[in-house]
Amino acid sequence: MKKNIFTIIIMALSCINVILTAVVVFTMVPAMNRTNNLVSQISQMVDLELEASEKDKNAVVSVYDTEPHVFKSTTEKTITINLAAGEDGKQHYAVFDSVTITVNKKADDYKELAAIIDTRNSEVMKKISEVIRVYDYETIMVNQGQLTNDCIKKMQEYFETEAITDVSIDGLIFQ
Repeated sequence: MKKNIFTIIIMALSCINVILTAVVVFTMVPAMNRTNNLVSQISQMVDLELEASEKDKNAVVSVYDTEPHVFKSTTEKTITINLAAGEDGKQHYAVFDSVTITVNKKADDYKELAAIIDTRNSEVMKKISEVIRVYDYETIMVNQGQLTNDCIKKMQEYFETEAITDVSIDGLIFQ
């Protein structure tokens, strides 16, 4: 009699185990599939971003593949530019010595750019001055990185090239 009761109990527990296993499978598998799909989508996005950065020619340019071009004022030792009016109401100035444009020598249009870039001294100084004039003293003190990015964009637009990788304003001070 005890063997039959144990057999029935074991059989009942086995049936309950099968039922609970089925419930777990049907509830957990879809959740794991959704998680797997989410991870796959994120991985694809990361791969796309990596591919995009590899295609970006300006992303990482070796120092050996760059060429600096220095532009100075032909009439003055330093260039003084009025900044935009700020919140304090005072007139502020930006003073700098020269502008250095760094060009990627491996760019497709490097030869065309190299032929004309050094002949555009006054235009380069004018375009850089236009960018600096937009900023007020408070903004430029906080966002000098944005100033550099705006100068790079302005030079890329002016020369119609992506070969320009950096613009540095040498001896830049604000008063």
